[in-house]
Amino acid sequence: MKFTLAFGVVAALFSQGGLADKCPQPPAYSQAPVVSTPVSSAAISSAPVGPYSTLPMPSDFTLTPISYSSVQQYSTSVPQGPYSTRPMPSSYHQVISSPVFSTALMSVPTATPVFSTAPMPVPTVTPPVSPPSGAYQITQNQLNAAIPDRAGDNSCTAAPAAGECATNTQALAAINNALTKYGITKRGEAVAVIALMAYESANWAYNINHFPGRPGQGTRAMLMYNFVEKYAQSLHSAETAQALAGSGSATDIQNSVRALVLNNNDSFGSGFWYLTTQASAYHNSAGKLRDGNVADFEDYIVNGVGAGWSSDRQTTWAAVNAAIPV
Repeated sequence: MKFTLAFGVVAALFSQGGLADKCPQPPAYSQAPVVSTPVSSAAISSAPVGPYSTLPMPSDFTLTPISYSSVQQYSTSVPQGPYSTRPMPSSYHQVISSPVFSTALMSVPTATPVFSTAPMPVPTVTPPVSPPSGAYQITQNQLNAAIPDRAGDNSCTAAPAAGECATNTQALAAINNALTKYGITKRGEAVAVIALMAYESANWAYNINHFPGRPGQGTRAMLMYNFVEKYAQSLHSAETAQALAGSGSATDIQNSVRALVLNNNDSFGSGFWYLTTQASAYHNSAGKLRDGNVADFEDYIVNGVGAGWSSDRQTTWAAVNAAIPV
């Protein structure tokens, strides 16, 4: 009788919320305190979805009912949990009975941790916008005004290096071909490269280096040999390989490679090739080689080409810039 009465009293207390509210409930996963860290909205929007997220559940998660005995086993024997500040054991596979933000029962596949370390998809990169079509072109009168020393058909008669000088008539077609080939659409770039080649070749008088006479250096842009070889390979790969395999001295081999790009089209194209392939940061850039900007030209010479700046370079650029109208 006393046992029955005691049992009834205990039952009554539970039904009235007395003892039920006073008895502490064991934690679901861990004895360690839960640490709450504020999370920014940007982090939430970019975080991977998972079983505790309000975002859509990934397709590889499945809802699988589990038995109470399995839940009991993990809830009473595992000392760490997903919100513990202690490390998660590498061999631990979590079993969830009542997710924090969901009433559905689910199991987490062991191949995919709650917070997966798998790489996120790489965002699509939008390719750069192509430059506007329509290469810049110059006229015979403009080139004659820019380089008056070579305006006449007989202007190379007294040239210092036999066989190297070119008149403006010979230069014009080669320059316009290069402007088209290398996609030069900005007047500032055309003026800069023509001025550079005019200065380096003494107004088309030289096609190879004479002072001090470096082996392999040449073209109207007076490219150093390492660039001459790259340029030759880009235009005449088989012939360049054959020249490099020659049995002569290093000087002979370098001069043989240079000879491949001394024709008018290649030689007058060298400055435009260099701009678009070796100093491409200056090509089609809103802040580089702007129209009529001598400071941009100086920056290109010093930092893009790696040459010294002088008043003679500025004079040459000013003549070309004035001769080619905006």
